[in-house]
Amino acid sequence: MKLDLIVPLYNPSNGWETKFAGKFTQLVERYFQGDNELINLVLVNDGSPRNVTEKEIGFLRALIPHLEYVSYTQNQGKGHALRKGVEKAVTDYCIYSDYDFPFGLEIVQSIYQELQNGTDIVTGRRIGGNYFNSLPFKRQIISRGLVIFNRFILGLPVYDTQAGIKGFDKYGRATFLETTINRFLFDMEFILISSRVEGMTIKEVPVSITNETVLSNFGFSVVRQEMTNLMKILLKKRNGRRRKEDII
Repeated sequence: MKLDLIVPLYNPSNGWETKFAGKFTQLVERYFQGDNELINLVLVNDGSPRNVTEKEIGFLRALIPHLEYVSYTQNQGKGHALRKGVEKAVTDYCIYSDYDFPFGLEIVQSIYQELQNGTDIVTGRRIGGNYFNSLPFKRQIISRGLVIFNRFILGLPVYDTQAGIKGFDKYGRATFLETTINRFLFDMEFILISSRVEGMTIKEVPVSITNETVLSNFGFSVVRQEMTNLMKILLKKRNGRRRKEDII
């Protein structure tokens, strides 16, 4: 195996397993020489009350030779789910994506290639693509505001931290597992922690959403919770630098 693909699940749509199986097959056939032995798939059920049962997982097990399934009963958030998935990684490279592959399949191969070329962390860059203009108005304002925050307050090496696809090697894996935020801003926390490690290379690749992707809106309760997480991230900005060799 060459790659761990980590996919969190929370209340996926009806029939998601059939669509996912089709896209996984396309990914393997187009970009991994048709060899589904090369990818270790880790599915994490983040306390879904519907549509993630042994029926759906059994269907996928019959088609995908290397499938690790992690499940727990109480919803914890995407950050928590991905940490649980990354803990199960068995290869040198991890990529995480949503189950519907909102940025398409080619981006998985592009990120994998960048990792093979020696980049420690590869993240999607939605700026300049069609993503922001496809967002509901409230999410568009928040997303653009976070880009400004990343640039002028945190001083991060990449401005768009929140794209839902990232890849990393063993060094990125180590810093990813240091994150503590369970909800949406875990991505920002990850990039901040990693940017404080001397020698860590972080690169962006441009992404656009597919035509069939539908973007939902945020509730006010989510916004309030993420404001608290934003304060936690600001406190972490004070953490001192480390060398890459010291984190694993």
